[in-house]
Amino acid sequence: MPVVAPFYSINEVNKPSTKQVHHNNSACPPGCDIPANERRQGTGNYRLCYDCQEQTNQGK
Repeated sequence: MPVVAPFYSINEVNKPSTKQVHHNNSACPPGCDIPANERRQGTGNYRLCYDCQEQTNQGK
């Protein structure tokens, strides 16, 4: 599984709270779309991205 240290986008703060997420899987398509200069380490107290969870559950 390509689990990585948690990260989130600096733009999460601009989203509705129900859509704010952090990522922890390098195979997550939405996580891969976040440019490196817009990433911050940690969870930001956001929930885990659904796609990250699914990738991890599938062993990806």
